[in-house]
Amino acid sequence: MKKLTWKKKKIYDLTIWVAEVKSVDWQFSIEEIGDGKYQAFVYFGTGDDQPILPHGAYIIDSLKEAQRICNDWLHNTIIGLNKWI
Repeated sequence: MKKLTWKKKKIYDLTIWVAEVKSVDWQFSIEEIGDGKYQAFVYFGTGDDQPILPHGAYIIDSLKEAQRICNDWLHNTIIGLNKWI
């Protein structure tokens, strides 16, 4: 499966990494929250960014792990959707 391509962006004092799946208007973002900690989100085109990890488990210890979590979430979602067809 193709992996997400990440682009680093700086918005004021916030550093984020963004990857898009344009065909379905999804955007993944990883926010650096300081001290080598990250939070991963997905945006579906309406509403707010949704945390990828369950409530209370938002903090990830490395950028590489946050990217892996986003890739896994996308892969598992596609597999799950294909089961409905």
